[in-house]
Order: sequence, then structure tokens, then C-alpha cells
Amino acid sequence: MSKSILRQFFIPLLLCIVFIPRGFAQSALTPVGARAAGMGGIVSVDVDVWSAVNNPGSLGMLTDMGVGVSHEQRFAVADLGISTVVGALPLWGNVVGAYVSSLNLGMASFGESLAGLSAGRKLNEYLSVGVGIEGRMLHFPQEYRNLWAVSGRAGILARPTKNLWLGFCATNVTLSAWNSEDRSLLPVVFTLGARYTVATPVQLYAEVSKDIYEALRVKIGTEFTVVQALYLRVGIISAPFETHFGVGYAHKRFRFDAALSRHPVLGYTPTGGINIQL
Repeated sequence: MSKSILRQFFIPLLLCIVFIPRGFAQSALTPVGARAAGMGGIVSVDVDVWSAVNNPGSLGMLTDMGVGVSHEQRFAVADLGISTVVGALPLWGNVVGAYVSSLNLGMASFGESLAGLSAGRKLNEYLSVGVGIEGRMLHFPQEYRNLWAVSGRAGILARPTKNLWLGFCATNVTLSAWNSEDRSLLPVVFTLGARYTVATPVQLYAEVSKDIYEALRVKIGTEFTVVQALYLRVGIISAPFETHFGVGYAHKRFRFDAALSRHPVLGYTPTGGINIQL
């Protein structure tokens, strides 16, 4: 059997089994950005342009307009890539974000697309809230009907002490379902995270997330400032156990991030991205 057949059929099929079980209840498309990918996919407590995707509650703390692009090569397979573009803009006392993302599952007619809008508002120096709406579409070959769904999200970011941030995000708070015959529910995920600044060069992260269909996942990560503008990141995830590593470099209004994670069965996933403050 040729390697091209393996790439185009069996690995995408395996991804569908792993990431889209229970009648497409789950989704394989989960963009987080290269920085978060380097720390175990911890998404609820950072404030940057990727807040538009990860937690609309932290979006309100953003002070600058920005854009970002990211590409994730799922399990280092050439035909399995997630590409994402995100942007955020302070507007009339709020911060508005938008994003689009696509997942290729090995064939032009087989994949998933995602588009969303988010809005966050800073209530005071210690609290920000936000909501979002996003649409998803599963693409299939012509003999099958595409599936689509629209869902809502909500989040909070709080700073109870100078060095501690707490974030909470809930996805699919609308309990939306695919437009399939069995009306399979989209993932409903609750995420609670914390970030603590030990000292200027060291930040500690922890997060728990619960998909109503899956086991509780625990994530632990850290970011070190090696020298000015150079960052190293490490993270782990439970259920299944994954290891994550990342590096970042900031230059003026640009930030370059790269990450590498390892799934115990499916192998390595590299991710890279660029953020620009405007």
C-alpha cells in the first residue's frame, strides 16, 4: 500500500475516529495559537490577539489592535494542517475579535471550517468579561451532505492579586447541535485556569477543562524569559498524557512563536505563528 494512500485515507479516518466520535459530536478543529500550544494548550488566562479564539473574557484586557496567523501540522502529516487567522480591535470601550480557521483531512472535499466573532469588555482593572459566536462546517465528498452548526461562548478574566490571574471559559453555552438527523450536540467544554507570576522571568500556568463527553483534562505549563524578548515554554496534559515545548521571540511589534507537542499514539505536532501589534 502506497504512502499517499495511507496519508489520504487511513490517517484522516483515524482522526475522525479519535476526534469526531459519537455521530460527529466532537470536533477535530481546535486552534489555540503557537504560544498556548507550547504550554500544553492552556488558553483561559493570557491576554493577546488569540484571546478572540481562546477566551473572549480576556479579550477586554487587550489594549492594542493586532493580527495573528498560525499553522499547526497535525501529527506531522503533510495533508493534515490547521491554518488560522485572527484579529482584534479596541472599539468604543470594547475589544472586538474575529477569526477563521480550516482543517484539511487529506482531501480537498474532506475537512472542517470555523469562523467566529468575539467581544470583550473591561469592567475595571481587575475584571473583564466577554462573549462570542462561531459557526462550524464539516465538509464531505459530494455524495454526502455537509454538516454545519452555530454556537455561543462566554468567558471571564479576573485578577484577584497583583501576580495572579484567573480565567474561565465555556464553549457551546447555547447547547447547539449539528444539523444532522440525530442532532448530535457540539462539544460543551468548561475551562478554568490560573496564571501566577513568580518573578519577572517566570510564569506558572495551570488549567482544568471538562468536555461533557470526555474525561477531565489537567494542564500544567510554564514560560521562562531567558533573555530580553526570548521565551521558553514547557507544558503537559493528562488524559491522554501529552508533552509540549515552545519558544518565542518578540521584536518591536512582532512576536514569533513555535511549539512542538507529542501525542502518545499519533506522534508529534509542530505549530508556528506570528503576531503583529498595529
